[in-house]
Amino acid sequence: MKGTPTRRDFLRLAGAGAVAGTVGLAGCLGGSGGGSVDAGGDTTTTGDGTAGASAGDGAWRTAELTDVRTGETFTIEGLLDRPILLETFAVWCSNCLRQQRELIEFHEAVGDDVLTVALDIDPNEDAEKVRKHAADHGFDWRYAVSPESVTKSLTAEFGSSMASAPVVPMVRLCPDGSATRLKDGHKTTAFLRERVGEC
Repeated sequence: MKGTPTRRDFLRLAGAGAVAGTVGLAGCLGGSGGGSVDAGGDTTTTGDGTAGASAGDGAWRTAELTDVRTGETFTIEGLLDRPILLETFAVWCSNCLRQQRELIEFHEAVGDDVLTVALDIDPNEDAEKVRKHAADHGFDWRYAVSPESVTKSLTAEFGSSMASAPVVPMVRLCPDGSATRLKDGHKTTAFLRERVGEC
């Protein structure tokens, strides 16, 4: 005989409802910001940073950033003489570390023909922590702490998961200014070479 629901029954039901609600909400929030999606699951926006009415303000392209390894200031827009891979990450993120280790192999294959910029999106991590992360692992590309305005601009243009380090967010920029959000998850050297070859 089924009696009065227990606290455990209630929590189980509440948990299932919360998961369903979260999944539904994530689907609503995880959009591309209005760009088009190609057959490989990548999302493309136009060279001016607009992908429709909901696109970001483009601040991520023009904001002055500081390379934590060198102290040099730069803008993404100012680097566009060759393809750029722009990744968002956090020092604590094991998926990010795995991708960054893959980028060593990638850069051995492509040399200086492609730039990588890694933006730390965790507001609890500072420049020194990011510099130490890059140094400890032998990563020699540009690392910067993403200002809140840059993170917001990226999420407005490419979707909220740009601020979710474990999905390994990455955008490919071509010298013509076009920006493509690459698929989530680990990206192999072969995949990245294909994508930058499309520029």
